[in-house]
Amino acid sequence: MKAIRALLALLFVTVCSCGPRDQAADPLQEARRLAEEGRFEEALQKHIWLHDHVLEAQPSYYGVRLSFALAEWIELGKKYPKALQALKAVRDTKTSRLLAGERDRPLFHDVESINDYLGESKATIELFKKIEAAQPEFAVAIYDMAAKALIEAQEFSLAKKYLGDPIARFTKAKDNFNRGIDYAKSSRTRRASREAYEIIFTDEVLRIIVVLDKAGDRDLAHKIQSQALAVLGSQTIRDAIKN
Repeated sequence: MKAIRALLALLFVTVCSCGPRDQAADPLQEARRLAEEGRFEEALQKHIWLHDHVLEAQPSYYGVRLSFALAEWIELGKKYPKALQALKAVRDTKTSRLLAGERDRPLFHDVESINDYLGESKATIELFKKIEAAQPEFAVAIYDMAAKALIEAQEFSLAKKYLGDPIARFTKAKDNFNRGIDYAKSSRTRRASREAYEIIFTDEVLRIIVVLDKAGDRDLAHKIQSQALAVLGSQTIRDAIKN
């Protein structure tokens, strides 16, 4: 997820940088400037504001908020430990809300993203398991966000349980890819856009194949691999199943 978030955020930044941009109105630029000037507390407050409120004014900041902004917040924390404590406090508060029964995909995405950038993906797995036990329907809705952490931890049986219909999931990924490639053809950032959609498709397909293969359904894994290679001749997809 981290790589995809960063890629989409980079694409957003590339598109936005094609024309005039008011840097003073960019909260991340402002947080960066404050940190460079050694005004760490002000930089921290700007990061907190960005995380809590930027989407109210700039919905397109979604990817940046969960990628570059988190990365720079953690960098600030290396110089100013209070910043790292504040980020963990944000994560812990949002985790508590989810455990209290709040069913909100963006809220889980925030927690998963923070855990990912902190290098604490085990916390995402623990949270997902608790949600799964209490609210299995919500677990279905957030599986795609938890999949990376589950696979890295080799929780293949749990991942397969919430994978749903593998063929339907693959078909959706293929349709999204085809729409993305059509969009990329007319995009000002044609090459970057195509690469972004190729990586997103490859990542989604790879997870489906790996979960099926490791959970014992290798025949279906091979079938989806074959169909995916007909869409995109990716060496990564070709190497997804190891003998």
